[in-house]
Amino acid sequence: MNDLPMRFEFARPDVLFLLLFLPLWWMLVWPRVGGGVLHTRGDLARGLSPWWIPGSTVVLALPRLVRLLAMSCLVVALAGPQWVETVRQVTLRGTEMALAIDLSTSMLAEDMEAGRSRLEVTLEAAKKFAADRHHDELSLVVFAAEARTRVPPTTDPNLIVRSIESLNVEMLPDGTNISSGVLTSVARMMETPREPRVLVLFTDGAHNGTGTTPLEAARTAAALGVKVHTISLVGLGQASNTPPAVRAAMADVRRRMDAQRETALTLLAQLTGGQYFRATGAAELDSIYQQIARLEEPRQEVTESERRHSARVVPLFLGLLLLGGEVLLRGSRWGVVP
Repeated sequence: MNDLPMRFEFARPDVLFLLLFLPLWWMLVWPRVGGGVLHTRGDLARGLSPWWIPGSTVVLALPRLVRLLAMSCLVVALAGPQWVETVRQVTLRGTEMALAIDLSTSMLAEDMEAGRSRLEVTLEAAKKFAADRHHDELSLVVFAAEARTRVPPTTDPNLIVRSIESLNVEMLPDGTNISSGVLTSVARMMETPREPRVLVLFTDGAHNGTGTTPLEAARTAAALGVKVHTISLVGLGQASNTPPAVRAAMADVRRRMDAQRETALTLLAQLTGGQYFRATGAAELDSIYQQIARLEEPRQEVTESERRHSARVVPLFLGLLLLGGEVLLRGSRWGVVP
């Protein structure tokens, strides 16, 4: 929070135009010849006045001058003098972010480091990522043959973490409908006005859904201003319990699927202004999340507010004090009758 120098202003500066009428008042109330009788003790004023100012002028002018000053102070008080303090506050504003996680059965393959499954590694990294996004509004979407919203947009990262812990592949029919995952995530993010909007999607398979293609989904996301970062999770090889003959037969199929998947995910990221990442293990996946965190750092947002402190008490008090002084002055040797 930064406090800027205070400035002085009037709440109703138009009231200050009344000061222009005070010279007119002065001329109207100045006594005409024979309009008043001086006290005999007014000779004292004559003795106190400078040689170039007549004593009668001092006696006539002083009470009126005091009243003129009093009215000037009251006009200033009516104009609402105040000190304005501008407070500048810098806050961090995050993004509107959705996490889309693939729950197809291929995520159960135990071909990551230490025999861990792809799903286990993915969920662990996703929890770490979500737990650190304190300034974002997060939503969680899961997809397989279809997509489903698990958590709508929320500013509570712990809710996302708990929901990630409960995910399993039995929640959805098997398949890999990347387009459905993208469109569902985009729909959730469009429910809130926060910007920018970012989708982090990762999958271990190629799109095999029907209907909308990943290219069409990418164009929709780009048209709505949603940036998509795609993560391709690639295992180190077939699971250890896979027979060698089956492993060899599936090698060529797997290479073609990997090429198709990477092409689709790369285009999806490029069309929306995001980046494509390829992860082969838990450590690499953590590194990818750290890169995304750096790319989508919270933005500084500067807001200014004003605090107004009234200063009308001083001119009001001074004006009343001068009015009282003017009354006392008129009752003294400086007074004029009537």
